[in-house]
Amino acid sequence: MKNKYGLPEDKLNKIRERDKDCVYCHKKMINPSDGGFCGDWATIEHLNCLPPWNNPNTIAICCGSCNSSRGDKKLSDWFKSAYCIERNIKKETVAESVQEYIRFIEDFADKYSWTFAKTMKNIPHEYIVQDGLSNDDKELFAQFKIYIDKNGYTKKFYSKEYKYIDICGYKYWIIENILNREKIRKRF
Repeated sequence: MKNKYGLPEDKLNKIRERDKDCVYCHKKMINPSDGGFCGDWATIEHLNCLPPWNNPNTIAICCGSCNSSRGDKKLSDWFKSAYCIERNIKKETVAESVQEYIRFIEDFADKYSWTFAKTMKNIPHEYIVQDGLSNDDKELFAQFKIYIDKNGYTKKFYSKEYKYIDICGYKYWIIENILNREKIRKRF
């Protein structure tokens, strides 16, 4: 089945295999080509509301009703909506893949004031040093590193190779005890 987002079909099939039930409300979904009520259709859900749209690490499968209700709201804001409250949809009840995204991006990466790397003006990016974090956040930092290693892609930077992951319009990578992020610029 083709998709309009340019997601690699093999990656999308793995996501479909993982997300057989809606990642939010857990109802069984149907294939849109089978007809039925569009609220029951399995739809591609972008956990982040920013490009790139073809990033398998920020994709889940949810029912048409949840996808429509959420729209472009941040997950933490959507959980406060009447729709979620009526259906008991919250951070603790959603699928693990969504919880992982929330833990690393909405609860961790978006929580901090990032420091601009002044010494590398030709490579504009920001960073967070693990040593300056609370003990709980040091643990999240370590888990995020594992997440990047597991789900990221390898790219060479000068003579060294690093693991990167693109989420919410940023490219993230860790060098020793420093989490870096660079805004992804559109290339025309």
